Amino acid sequence: FMTLNTLLSGRLFKIPEYQRAYSWGTKQREDLFSDIRKLRGTDKGHFMATVVGLRRKTVRIAADAFTELEVVDGQQRLTTITLLLRALQKRLETGGAGEKKLAVELQDLLVKGDDLNLLLLQTNHDSRHIFVDYVREGRAPELSAAQTSADQNIVDAVAQCEVFVETWAKGGDVVELLAILRNQLSVIFHEIADESLVYTVFEVLNSRGLDVTWFDKVKAKLMATIFEHGADGGKRTTIEELHRIWKDIYRVIGTR
Repeated sequence: FMTLNTLLSGRLFKIPEYQRAYSWGTKQREDLFSDIRKLRGTDKGHFMATVVGLRRKTVRIAADAFTELEVVDGQQRLTTITLLLRALQKRLETGGAGEKKLAVELQDLLVKGDDLNLLLLQTNHDSRHIFVDYVREGRAPELSAAQTSADQNIVDAVAQCEVFVETWAKGGDVVELLAILRNQLSVIFHEIADESLVYTVFEVLNSRGLDVTWFDKVKAKLMATIFEHGADGGKRTTIEELHRIWKDIYRVIGTR
């Protein structure tokens, strides 16, 4: 159990292509923003979600080490929060010296300072680089940039996050908003090193009321079945084949 600030420290998140693209709409984002508004002027906390990550490797950037994780569950909230932090960073840049300092801290969190410009979150199915360009450069996408429904969801999310931040700024202190995001939002985080355990955890969470479509449950069940019953010699090949199949499936779904 940890705050958002702790979750995002020392980690890099990657959403693999064999998972669905960003699919949250206006209602889901507004529900999250409504929960954040309720924390204004209080010291209460808000539990956002469970996040499940598959630990892949350690990435060294200058003198810092980061754990790279594939996001198995929680990508919708992580993507939305990343966009919200970027919108907030843009607003802080226009403030006084203290706010500008916080803006630099946020920029360092979202974009790691190396030649590759690694992002805190590497999303999937971003063929038009809408998410990447916004997080790296703060450039709001044109409405015409969206070619798929997945692209459109990102374009809409950027606009909605910027409106939320600007509305907050008109009624109060944006530094308070950053403090709320860092310290009053929390998650339960499962960091798992063994890929065969990931889908078992995912299945258990499903059975306890997690809101997951039958389609994603099918994928998780297939993965778990192969890890449990597949022949050892061909298990990795079969898993890689399933990854390719589901990547193609989600790419097609994203165009609809």
